[in-house]
Amino acid sequence: MITLTTRLPYSYGKRIKLKPIFDVHLGNTACDTKAFKEYLAKDYDPEDTFFIGGGDLTDSVVTTDKRYQKSVDGTTGDAIIDEQLETAYDYLKPYASNIIGMSEGNHEQVITKKCGTNPAKRICSMLNVPYLGYSSLIGITVYDRDNEKRCMRIVTRTHHGWGGGSRTRGSDITKYEKDVGHWDADIYMYGHVHKKQIDRVPRLGLANGKLIAKPQLFCICGTFLKTYTMSSDSTYSERGGYPPVEIGGVMVYITPGKKSGFELTGDI
Repeated sequence: MITLTTRLPYSYGKRIKLKPIFDVHLGNTACDTKAFKEYLAKDYDPEDTFFIGGGDLTDSVVTTDKRYQKSVDGTTGDAIIDEQLETAYDYLKPYASNIIGMSEGNHEQVITKKCGTNPAKRICSMLNVPYLGYSSLIGITVYDRDNEKRCMRIVTRTHHGWGGGSRTRGSDITKYEKDVGHWDADIYMYGHVHKKQIDRVPRLGLANGKLIAKPQLFCICGTFLKTYTMSSDSTYSERGGYPPVEIGGVMVYITPGKKSGFELTGDI
């Protein structure tokens, strides 16, 4: 697991936007690249919008892999991984200075094991952003541009995800919610199951003898890979009988308050 500390500036009175980038699967013909471009650009402001990559940015399935299908391979040359990374770089280059870090997913990990090269590390090097491994704990200090003493600390836990995909919404929440109990964080980001879900987890505590509410934000971060396509060639998800998923990613909002407080909200 990777630990990282970083500092993010904000303008007093405004909120910070965090955009998790999970399960894009660039290079797969079922990847909705238009939706991905729109997600990156939506409400983007370089002063208050930041990205965290959660793995499976590229599809990373090569011809020797038993999962390989020619019909879902969107690359045109023999160097499948290189081509997918070049595509990912083109999409993310305009936002590179606002990427907190990027992780690997199970698809990239197969390439690392079998081919001796790590696609997630390579795209991080290309973009000059931190590599977050398969999971991370990120300490974020949010500070006011005009008064650095006005700051707060937020901890984010990311994990690409594990286990097989589910066919019910509740089972994914239950699986990942168990993990929440093992970490002291404010924001939790998971992927792998290709769903979009956000939940605020109640949390009460004491501050100066007063009872305060400081909810945690629990996110399953979505996907840009379609479950079904208008083709006679079936996808892996179609053969597995998985339900259709909503394409897109979630948005996390950090609204700084007075002194060192903040409010966390999310939008799917």
